[in-house]
Amino acid sequence: MSEKLTPMMEQYYRIKQKYKDALLFFRVGDFYELFDDDARVASKELGIVLTSRDKKHAMCGVPHHAAYSYIKKLIEKGYKVAICEQVEEPTGKKLVRREVVRVITPGTVVEEELLTTESNYLMALFKREKVALAFLDVSTGEFFVTSVKNVDEAICEVLKYSPVECLIPESFEEVEELEKLVKNVRRIEDEQFNLKRSLEVLKDVANFQALELSEEEILACGAVLNYAKNSLLFSKPALKLQKLERSEYMVLDSTTIKNLEIFRNLVDGGRRGTLLDVIDKTVTAMGSRLLKKWLQRPLLDVTEIERRLDAVEELKEKSFVRRVLRETLEDVYDLERIITRLELGKANPKDLVALKNSLKAVGKIKKFDFQSKKLRDLVYGMNPMEELCSLIEKAIVEDPPANVKDGGVIREGFDEELDELRKAKKEQEEFIKRLEERERKRTGIDNLRVGYNNVFGYYIEIPKSKAKNLPRYYIRKQTLVNAERFTIPELKDREEKILAYEERIRILEQEIFERIRREVVRHAEKVKDSAERVAELDVLCSLAEVATLYNYTRPKVNEGFDIIIRDGRHPAVETTTKFVPNDVNLTENSRILIITGPNMAGKSTYLRQVALITILAQIGSFVPASYAVVGIVDKIFTRIGLVDDITRGRSTFMVEMLEIGRILNNATKRSLILLDEVGKSTGTKEGLSLAWAIIEYLHELGAKVLFATHYHELSKLENELAGVKNYHFRLKEENGKVEFDRKIRRGFSKESYGIKIAEMANLPKRVVERAYEILNSENVNGEVPEIVEEISKIDVMNLTPVQALVELERIVRKCRELKS
Repeated sequence: MSEKLTPMMEQYYRIKQKYKDALLFFRVGDFYELFDDDARVASKELGIVLTSRDKKHAMCGVPHHAAYSYIKKLIEKGYKVAICEQVEEPTGKKLVRREVVRVITPGTVVEEELLTTESNYLMALFKREKVALAFLDVSTGEFFVTSVKNVDEAICEVLKYSPVECLIPESFEEVEELEKLVKNVRRIEDEQFNLKRSLEVLKDVANFQALELSEEEILACGAVLNYAKNSLLFSKPALKLQKLERSEYMVLDSTTIKNLEIFRNLVDGGRRGTLLDVIDKTVTAMGSRLLKKWLQRPLLDVTEIERRLDAVEELKEKSFVRRVLRETLEDVYDLERIITRLELGKANPKDLVALKNSLKAVGKIKKFDFQSKKLRDLVYGMNPMEELCSLIEKAIVEDPPANVKDGGVIREGFDEELDELRKAKKEQEEFIKRLEERERKRTGIDNLRVGYNNVFGYYIEIPKSKAKNLPRYYIRKQTLVNAERFTIPELKDREEKILAYEERIRILEQEIFERIRREVVRHAEKVKDSAERVAELDVLCSLAEVATLYNYTRPKVNEGFDIIIRDGRHPAVETTTKFVPNDVNLTENSRILIITGPNMAGKSTYLRQVALITILAQIGSFVPASYAVVGIVDKIFTRIGLVDDITRGRSTFMVEMLEIGRILNNATKRSLILLDEVGKSTGTKEGLSLAWAIIEYLHELGAKVLFATHYHELSKLENELAGVKNYHFRLKEENGKVEFDRKIRRGFSKESYGIKIAEMANLPKRVVERAYEILNSENVNGEVPEIVEEISKIDVMNLTPVQALVELERIVRKCRELKS
């Protein structure tokens, strides 16, 4: 810049140069100031007044004590924020030293004020022969990596875990789908995905060497961890990396997750009406996050599922114990995030008190006695760490300030030197009180008072009308509208002593707090272990609570093929309306159910409820049914509803076929497949032919299939394929009114009642009447009814053999013409 800058602005520009892609919150006294383009952005996004400095530089500021409320808004909009603090106390006119102490991005938030209770994943994606995805929640220390075959499968993982920020190489091309799901997709230089650098940053992750990661996985992990380190400015991360093998969990692809409304509803993308919303009765933030992970990764291990079911059953039966246990769990704070903040040096005194109170609650939980192995193991392994609790109890006051620098954090009696300093400071303050009384008597001014502020220190304030004829040792310090402020040598002397004591007390309190923090961090792994146990116990209690509230039953989960459900219900729909339960029998001899019936009769709901019951069973939950047998399902696929993808030039039919292709190419005999109206988005003849061929393919594969359709012709497959069975929903019509009974039955429906449904939807009367006219006309299906009419008029008994052959030849020729 050509103009001469002040030393402070020179300092600002020097620091800003290093953080060009962030909004720099530059600490000046009690405010964070933003300048130039940063100020213009903040003014617009935060709705704060834009001013100028020396009429040259745009600027705006926010109070430091309220900064997080402003930062949160910026982070939610996808901005990076660099926090530049004064790292030394101001002395005279010397320029105070400032440094960036933290860069906050959506995926690197650890501050409680900026977080929700949900997982806050930062994700990195790297594609070569396969696609590796690394997920890191820096607020809890959760760190895992997984690999998939292609970008479509990667999109499934993104939808499942909902990262708030995603890192991709600049050269990555297939970004459109990613940007639809992740608000903050950041392209970083390809050089950031560097093997040498990745290995260097990962060497501090305790179990990294034992995992045998692929090069793609190493590069994704290295990129995500390096980004987090540069934001949080920490050196050695206290992380443990987990490698997720998709083969160990039920696979739910992106379409299935959306169609089943497991985490987000189809109406507004919110949580209301989802499976998670129904079954989440957890009372801790850790439990809520863990329950979501269970739904993201249903189990394939029958033994572990049974352990969970045993635990849920015991907690369901012991209702009083469950109530008391849940009340105790409510006293446990978010231990995962508290211990992470302590490890990163970002914790405050309130975090230590929350940790202490949480460990006390853990101590109470440890006294509960259970019979099931899962509950016994969870409770037995908890560690209330009484000595650590005692240390915090003795050291930290019960209701400390949020910032250790504010003082008053350490209890009296904990540190002898601190107590002596506080005592000496108090004596000086008592002297000042006595000095105030003495000066009132000396001057005869009854409303003389001694005060203090941060700018002028201690002062004696006297009304202006009485500020004449004061003793000569009174030195004027400040003039106000109605008063004068003075100091005297004794007051100045005491002030210096008090301030010296305050500074030493402040430093000593910080040293003691830091000492206690390091002691707690020494036990971090034990705290994390107890946190995991508390979370799992909370989830099991939640599932027992749900089972009681909604009358769920324990499923029988096994390695077999069958899914048999009696009186099954849709877990979300039944909470909002009167629900009609239905059965399902999916066995080797009845593995493909062709389901017909009118629109609105309940076909789609039926398909979804079977899948949701299966998922619930495989996370170890009771299910909405009177009886359920669930043979382990490895994958659930769905094709429900019609959508297009105009941005990529894909019609509704193309999207449908792409999804069907993905299902047919990835399904196994152990998969559960839900197909609704396959082939409907193309011509009737071709659509029917495709549906027919797809059923034959799935029958040969041996998978379990629920196939809802309006193609009544498919009902013939029951007689041709041994594993196919026809089921239908019906509509009752009396006195011109229709009624759905929502009950599934054997057999097939001959009608779709489409026009009747249209009439219920208030289509104009003329349209409905004309539709019935056309339906009943001979021409509604082209020439096919004409040939039928011709055949029906032939007098077979009065034809000679030659005439019969001629007539037969004419009919065959006519049929061939129609077919072509």
